[in-house]
Amino acid sequence: MTAQYIPVRLSHLLRHCSVGSIVRGPDYLMTVKDITHWKNRSGNTAAVPIRYVDQVRSALNIDKELCTPPTAQLDKDGEVTGSWIPAVIFPSWMRCTPCGLLYNKPWKQGHQAAPPKCTSCKSNPTLEQSPWVFVHENGYLADVPWHFITHRDARTQEQSQCRADWEQPYLKMIRNKNNGKWLLSCTHCNCKQDFNEAAPLFFTNQWQQPWLPEPVPETESHGVITLINDVRVHSPATRSALIIPPESRIRKSTLVDRLYASSAKRKQIEKARTPLARKSAMKTLASEFRCTLKDTEDALKEIQRGYPLYGQEITVDDLMQSEYQAFLDPIPDLAEDEDFVTQHRNDEWKGLYDELEKNTASYRILESIDKLIAANRLKEILILDGFRRLGGELIPPDIDGQADWTPALELYGEGIFFTLKEQILTQREANPALVSRAEKIKKRFENTGLQFENEVVITPRFLLLHTLAHLLIKQLEMEAGYPAASLKERIYCATGRKPMAGILVYVAVPDISGSLGGLAELATPTRFLNLISKVFDHAQWCSLDPVCAEHKGQGPHLLNHAACHACALVPEPSCAYGNIFLDRIFIRGDNEKNIAAFLSESSQG
Repeated sequence: MTAQYIPVRLSHLLRHCSVGSIVRGPDYLMTVKDITHWKNRSGNTAAVPIRYVDQVRSALNIDKELCTPPTAQLDKDGEVTGSWIPAVIFPSWMRCTPCGLLYNKPWKQGHQAAPPKCTSCKSNPTLEQSPWVFVHENGYLADVPWHFITHRDARTQEQSQCRADWEQPYLKMIRNKNNGKWLLSCTHCNCKQDFNEAAPLFFTNQWQQPWLPEPVPETESHGVITLINDVRVHSPATRSALIIPPESRIRKSTLVDRLYASSAKRKQIEKARTPLARKSAMKTLASEFRCTLKDTEDALKEIQRGYPLYGQEITVDDLMQSEYQAFLDPIPDLAEDEDFVTQHRNDEWKGLYDELEKNTASYRILESIDKLIAANRLKEILILDGFRRLGGELIPPDIDGQADWTPALELYGEGIFFTLKEQILTQREANPALVSRAEKIKKRFENTGLQFENEVVITPRFLLLHTLAHLLIKQLEMEAGYPAASLKERIYCATGRKPMAGILVYVAVPDISGSLGGLAELATPTRFLNLISKVFDHAQWCSLDPVCAEHKGQGPHLLNHAACHACALVPEPSCAYGNIFLDRIFIRGDNEKNIAAFLSESSQG
C-alpha cells in the first residue's frame, strides 16, 4: 500500500501525538515510532540540535542533547519533502460491521489506497479498525489476542487444537442484540466465547510495542484490554523551563556564537599538535569566517573561559528560584531580540496610589500586589521525558534509553508576571483555619501518588496563587479574547529563607515571531488593575454557589474544594497541575470558618 501522511502540529509531537501514542489518520489509526526511527533518507538522525540550553539541561539534570523533531513540507507539486516522523498502522485487526469477520492486517493483501473491504459480504463494506488494544503498566502495547480469547474456554479437543490463521478471516465478533454484549466465535472449530474486556490477561507472547519485533520479557502481572481513546493508553510526560540570562542574552550570528556552534571546527584546532599547525588551523578558520586571526583567537578564548555560562550551574531546586529572580532583576542594556525581555512596571503601578480612594477594592489590590512586570518576549523549552501507560513506569522516547538526544521544542511568546506582598502572605498564613484547610488537601494528595513536572508543596500560599492564576486565565479569555487553552501558568511559590509568591500567565508557540504583543500590553498598570479587579470579583461568586463554595472535596481525588467548571477550572493544557489544588475560599474567605478574604487582609497589612 502507498504511504500515508498525517499533518500534525509540531507542539503535538511532544504531547498527545508523541512516541507511543495512537494517532488517527485519513484511513487508519497509527502509532508513532520511537525516536531511534526518526531518521532522514540517509539513515542519520533528522532531529536538529537546540543551542544555548545548557542551563536548562543542568537544572533538569538532562545529560542528553536537546533536539527539535524533524519536519516535512509539501512542495508546489504536492510531494512531501524533508524528514517525517514514522508510524505504523495499529491496531492490526479490522472488522466487518455487517458480518462481524475479523481481518488481521488486511492492507497487506493488496495495495489499496483506501481502507480494505470485506471479501465475504456481497456489498464489500469497508472494514473498520478494532477499537480495543492490550496495554500493560510497564509501557507495553499490543493487539488484543483475539484467537486466544475466543478459544480460552475450549470444550473439545478440536477446539483446543485450533490454530491461528492470520491469512484468512475466520474469527467473528457479533454484538448480542438481547444483552448488548459481544460474542466471539471461530468459524473453523465453532468455539464461542463472550468478550469481557474487563477480564485480566497475562501479557505474554506479545510485542513490547507494535513497531518492535521483540516480545516482552516474562511478566507475572496482568495487562488490560481497553478502548484506544482511554486516556490511560498513553500519557506523555514533559518538562519545561524558561531561557533566562545569561543564555537568553546570546547575540546570534556573532563570531563567538558561530564558533561555539561549530564544534567540529574547534576540534580541528584542538587536534593541532604544534604551534605552527594550530596557527594554520586558526588562519583557515579566520578565512572561512571572514574575520581577522585576532578576532578568531579572542572568540576561542571566550569559549575556553566558559562561554556562555562561565561555570554557572543551577540545579532542579534552583530552577524556579532562578526564573523568579530573573523576572525581579532589571536587565541592563536590554535588546528587543533577546530571548528574555522584561519591562518593569513597578513605579507606574505604585503611581496609581494617588488616583485611587483608600479602602476601595482597587486600592486594596494595589496594596496586595508588589511587583508588576510585562514579559514582552519569552522562550520556553519544552522537553519530552517519555510516556506512561496505565499510570505505570516512565518509558523514555527511545524506549531503551540509549539514544544521545531527546525531543524538545523552542516555544516563543509573552506574558504577565506579578508578585504578591510577602508581609501580607506571611500574616495570612498564620491563620489556623487556613492552615487546616490546606492540610486536608495535602493529606489527600500524599495518598494519590500523583507526580508533576515541578515539585508540589501544598500550602495556603500555593493554593491562593494557583487559584488566582486560574481565575486570571478565565478572565483573559472573557475580556481579552485569548482562548484559555492557549494560555499557560507558572506558579512561583516558596516559604522560608528564599520566599516566592509570583504568577506568570503566558502564551508560547513554536514560532520565533511569538504572539502579537497583546498579552504583555495588558501589564500596563491601569489595564492590569481593571483586569485583576474583575478576577477578584469573580472569585466571590460561582453560578453553582452555595454548593461549590461549601464543597468539601471535588475533582480528581477530591483535591479541589471551592472550584468547579463554572468558576476556576481551565482547559487541561493551561494547567501545570491537572486542574487540581484549587479553592476560591483562599481568595474570597469564609466568615463562618473564620477565614477572612484576601483583600481584607491586605487592607490591614
